[in-house]
Amino acid sequence: MSEEELLKEAFSLRYHFFNTYENKENKWHEKYKDHQLYEIVIESFDYKFHEIANTMPKLLQKIK
Repeated sequence: MSEEELLKEAFSLRYHFFNTYENKENKWHEKYKDHQLYEIVIESFDYKFHEIANTMPKLLQKIK
């Protein structure tokens, strides 16, 4: 998977957590707990929405 694809996937997972799975967060965790980006997306929750565009690429560097 390219860096751009990883970034899109990470943003998508984060988006789904806060929008699609609102008030059903446990279902999100159960569905994605084995996803390769799970830990990175969890760590991204420490950052505010307006910070994530700059922060997510840095977080993804950890999986290389």
